Amino acid sequence: MAREATEIEITTIGRRTGESHSNPVWFIREGKSTYLLPVGGAGSQWYRNLRKNPTIKLGSNSAKAKLITDRSKVDQVMNEFSSKYGASDVQRYYPGVDVAVEVRDS
Repeated sequence: MAREATEIEITTIGRRTGESHSNPVWFIREGKSTYLLPVGGAGSQWYRNLRKNPTIKLGSNSAKAKLITDRSKVDQVMNEFSSKYGASDVQRYYPGVDVAVEVRDS
């Protein structure tokens, strides 16, 4: 996945239905990890799906997601998002974000 790309398609497994659900999301790359911020924080549907089943597809690659609740790491990811997408857009689309997700390359 190109670091310069603005969106990636993620697919999670529905926690109640067991069906696949896909969403385009913003992301950042740091080393061998891709970081995601759910727009609705811990209450977003795809994040709640990952709490039940941490399997995630980024594009065509499947991996296990690591859910991040540590405030300092979430703030670090927010800062990286602000650098990539612009602080005003990140503040507009990600108000009150309290969690992040890490997906390591396999």
